[in-house]
Amino acid sequence: MIVKIGEQFFDSYDEPILLILNKNEKALIGDMGEQKVYCSFPTDCEPEEIAKWMKIPEELLEAVDYLEWEE
Repeated sequence: MIVKIGEQFFDSYDEPILLILNKNEKALIGDMGEQKVYCSFPTDCEPEEIAKWMKIPEELLEAVDYLEWEE
């Protein structure tokens, strides 16, 4: 898992990441299908501003597939 907070990225491969979700966020994330990106933001943000902030380099999107989950 790679998390972007502000302009900084954090990778769970390098350090622990904890997400605390409310019921609505859990439902939205559980219903994502093939999407790899979920964004939560303050209600006073402009949609265009958030769309620009969410542009992630393709190599980072591919990086989340670097490890196969082992059961």
